[in-house]
Amino acid sequence: MKSFFHHFPHILYKSDLMKAVVLTKHFQSIEDLDLQVTERPTPMPKSGECLIKVASSGVNPSDVLGALGYFSHAVVPRIPGRDFAGTIVEGRHELIGKKVWGTGGAIGLDADGCHAEYLIVPEESVGEVPENLPLEVAGAQTLPYTTAYYSLVTRAHIQPNEEVLVIGGLGQVGQAALAICLWKGAIPTALVRQDEDVAKAKALGWNATTLFEGKYDVILNTIGNVHWENQIQCLKKFGRIAVIAAPEGKREAKLNLFHFYRANQEVCGINTVDFGFQENKAFLDDLKDGFESKALSSLPISQETTFSLNEATQAYQKVFKGSRGMRVIILCK
Repeated sequence: MKSFFHHFPHILYKSDLMKAVVLTKHFQSIEDLDLQVTERPTPMPKSGECLIKVASSGVNPSDVLGALGYFSHAVVPRIPGRDFAGTIVEGRHELIGKKVWGTGGAIGLDADGCHAEYLIVPEESVGEVPENLPLEVAGAQTLPYTTAYYSLVTRAHIQPNEEVLVIGGLGQVGQAALAICLWKGAIPTALVRQDEDVAKAKALGWNATTLFEGKYDVILNTIGNVHWENQIQCLKKFGRIAVIAAPEGKREAKLNLFHFYRANQEVCGINTVDFGFQENKAFLDDLKDGFESKALSSLPISQETTFSLNEATQAYQKVFKGSRGMRVIILCK
């Protein structure tokens, strides 16, 4: 006997209640962190919105820092999480059943985010997942890849055959950056800490070094003012430094403006919190082509970095303590 949903394939099942990670307060330390999973009414999309059943959601350092009260603008109570991949279950008829992904700037900080079974997103802001990426993997790619894309392609304007130094090349944004450089025809080098990291990077097909040496057209700075003078010395004329992080205590840097302007150099500040689902969709639509052409590959995920919603506390602690370049992900379904 054929089911009701066989006769009406545009209708996908959803529950009236959903499970979600809910932050009711900010915690003082990672050891005190205790994320609660509660039932909430499944949100109802308005006109122009769609309801997504979330399959997976990456856990980012900003999610963890937000839970620890790092961002003064973050509200409570809220559902954290900035990344998602899932299936549209309500919205315009032609969208129902589409597999989509996204990342949402301040979503999960200023408003409810993605660490839940369901999520509301504006219809014009959802991008389709690459055909060769399972939903369980796609939700772990969005923020690292959009951060690297915005840094290198949108702001630093990398060009074919330009030399790019990626500081922290074995990190998640670093790995995405190296892949994007190769995709766009640039020549990347991973700057890593130890000789064994050089071996790891080279095994993945990347140039790697532990030293600031040579000259580069673009430098991706993930460490703030650490080795700042070395970064400036390694920058070619017309070179660009894209700064995506400035940890506490590493935020002030000296710059000889005379030498800097005479060399036609630039420093670009990168803050992805300013971009919502719509802006990130544009980045992801281009990245989709890179994944489907197999020029880009998914960031690594292991069994030890895969968690359920009920294990959200452990997932956040894993990110805080370090996942050795592996992407931490919550499976929300």
